[in-house]
Amino acid sequence: MKLEGVIAATVTPFTKDGVNYQALRALLERLASQGYGLFPSSSTGEVTKLTPEERVKVAELAVEVGGGKVPVIAGTGTGDHISTVEMARRYKDVGVDAVLITPPYYVQGDWAGIYAFYKKVLDAVDTPVILYTIPLAVGYNIPAEVFDLVSSEYSQVVAVKDSSGDFRYHMELIYLVGSRISVLQGVDMFFVPSLVVGAHGGILGGPNFLGPLQLRLYKMVKEGRIAEAVEIHKRLMELWRFMGGCGLTGKLGGKWPTLYKLATQIVTGIDMGPPREPLPPVDDKDREELRKILEKLSPLIR
Repeated sequence: MKLEGVIAATVTPFTKDGVNYQALRALLERLASQGYGLFPSSSTGEVTKLTPEERVKVAELAVEVGGGKVPVIAGTGTGDHISTVEMARRYKDVGVDAVLITPPYYVQGDWAGIYAFYKKVLDAVDTPVILYTIPLAVGYNIPAEVFDLVSSEYSQVVAVKDSSGDFRYHMELIYLVGSRISVLQGVDMFFVPSLVVGAHGGILGGPNFLGPLQLRLYKMVKEGRIAEAVEIHKRLMELWRFMGGCGLTGKLGGKWPTLYKLATQIVTGIDMGPPREPLPPVDDKDREELRKILEKLSPLIR
């Protein structure tokens, strides 16, 4: 299995009582029709605030909508090997194409402990697996050498998603494992530069509200139209600085993923509902500034 291109880390619309599956279906259908892979139960989709049953149900919905035409990924969102294996097995029964494994969080061991975690999971899971680093959420970055070792020992490892926000580290990943598995950028701000230096694609939140733009950027770089892609990348920088998140200090201090959900509602008209607590709502001033930024970008998004 080779994961390339752009996979949408979808936001999760809520009602006051739970997940709004009707609204989520509308979003997934929109993204699949544009050609994006689907990744509900992502960090952007607030996976750690979804119950196990909700995680399974959104994965089932994505598999149904994808219909075998686009890849579907599901994230475990758990911090220990026992519950990670359980979620991965449930996702396999649903029929997802790959499972993204969240690193252990809350209590950090040494790198030998992280390696042991992966071994326990991968010895028990035969579904294609995406490894993951997201220091913003777990409190540490995983050395590229750990991913190199694990991916060389387990053939079911097909990719690594890098949400570190550290471009030097990203280049080390491409150098160490890029010839064996896919290296996928997880920070929208770094997507085009990552492609230029050899990344295979991205798992990104931007597709929720940028239409097919990030797929077009991927194709531009692959076709050698790098200068054109870089110019669009520059025009997007105001948006990414405003949005924050994924280890980057945004203008609002990283109100993520609430701003991603608001942007999705503004562009698509799909009701995202209230944020799931303890995320705060976005105030009117921030809402208006985001609307103005998106309006400036509207010729690119159409």
